[in-house]
Formats: sequence, structure tokens, C-alpha cells
Amino acid sequence: QSVRVALVGPGGRGTGAAGDALSTTGGDVRLVAIADVYQNRLNSSLKSLQGEHKDKVKVPDDNKFIGFDAYKKAIDTLGKGDVVILTTPCGFRPIMFKYAIEKGVNVFMEKPVTVDGASSRKMLELNEEAKKKNIKVGVGLMVRHCKGRQQLFDRIKGGEIGDITSMRAYRIHPPVGSAFTEPRNPNEKS
Repeated sequence: QSVRVALVGPGGRGTGAAGDALSTTGGDVRLVAIADVYQNRLNSSLKSLQGEHKDKVKVPDDNKFIGFDAYKKAIDTLGKGDVVILTTPCGFRPIMFKYAIEKGVNVFMEKPVTVDGASSRKMLELNEEAKKKNIKVGVGLMVRHCKGRQQLFDRIKGGEIGDITSMRAYRIHPPVGSAFTEPRNPNEKS
């Protein structure tokens, strides 16, 4: 089965999700469109993905979209059964998710999905529309997809450590994110 993918989102955040999609072995998955607000971020994401997945990144110049309406243009390149990856800041998610549903495109959204009650209710409403159209929706919640944590949860539920009266969890990892980005090239336009 062949699946076409469009990446909509800022450079850096989206390349991990798109890279994961392109790493699958269950079929022919190809990146065919990319959208961002900034040209330099689009270029950076595309270069990174081409370096890791040379044969699966097939984005012609006319499928590279810049601007606040770029998400529509990227989604318009897709058909039924294809996937749009939304990695934009969550304030834009409801309008992009709605457009993907209208177009009948499956959706993967990076976390966070919402930040407040109003946007959460809107996303839940949109999800009901997606279900009616049999559109598949996935969200990148790291822990949900971690087999080790799933096994730990099952063992705790199974009573292996007794009754839990209090629990606290910490996430410890090396530095990530924008706090450690490289200096901006002064000759590169945003």
C-alpha cells in the first residue's frame, strides 16, 4: 500500500514525526508535500529528512508551501488514505484539523494538542466529525506508545507492588528543544 504524507509545521519539531512515519516498513510511505510559515525552517526540515530518508522524500518544488495558508495547499496535495502531520503550535490545530477532515485526510498531530478548555472542546467536536468520516487520528503522546511504560502500568494495575497510596513521577533526560539551537545565520532570511 502506498501512503503519501504532507508535513505541516515549524522546522525541527516536525522532522521527528515525519522521520518516524518514513521509517515504517509496512508499506510505501513517501513525503510529497511540506508547509511552513518560514522558508528557512521548511528548508531545514526538508534537508534533514532528505539526509535520513533520501528515497522516501519526493517533494517537488511546487509542493513546498510558505505562509499562513500553506497548510491548505499541502493538504490539497493528498488524497483519501493519505496522512497530514500537524506539528504547528496548538493554537492553529483546530482550523488545520477541520480542513483535513473536510478533505478526508488522516491526521497525525504532535503534542500538545490543546492548551485550554475551549480548544479542547473544539478538538473533541472535530474528532467526532473525523470518526463519522472514518478518518484515522493519531497523537504523539510519548508515554502512550512506550511498551516499557505500558508493561509497568499493567504490572502496577495487577497489584505487583501492592496498594499505591501516593505516586510521583519525574521525566529525566538530556537537554532538548530550542534552548540549545545553533546560532542563526545572519545571511539567511526568515
